[in-house]
Amino acid sequence: MDILVELTELKNSRLLRDENEVEKFEKSIGNILEMEDVNNIEVLCQGFDDLTENDEVMFGLIHAIESYDKIVSSEVSLKVLANSIPKMIPHAKEWLKILHKRILNHEPSRNIYKKIIPTLNNDIQKYVVSQLTSIKERNPSRFEESVNSILDFLK
Repeated sequence: MDILVELTELKNSRLLRDENEVEKFEKSIGNILEMEDVNNIEVLCQGFDDLTENDEVMFGLIHAIESYDKIVSSEVSLKVLANSIPKMIPHAKEWLKILHKRILNHEPSRNIYKKIIPTLNNDIQKYVVSQLTSIKERNPSRFEESVNSILDFLK
């Protein structure tokens, strides 16, 4: 399988406007996962789009990315995910926020992620901190403690 072909198919069908796009999108995800290459998380991240018409299928993409934890360590998969953030901006900021919330809600991932953030380039670091702060401000009762644990670590 050619990863560039799968990337093109994923991007071309990511709005999930009809059953045909859903089928192509899901097939591409499956083909990419079959390659068992953690670096393909970057490719999968390019499948997100805030304008998608099918959130349920898009959550399948989140689960696909999370499935790499079964073939490599969480440290490796989270590092690749963090370095893939620029591939999600500006068209998938809300999906990135959902990914961040999932990290915040999973303490082992959160503890790994806070150590990865300082290794990212400054622009990505600033974006992550800004998004985490926004998550905390919108729902402090749920996220204040977890976000602060990361922000305090970064000080």
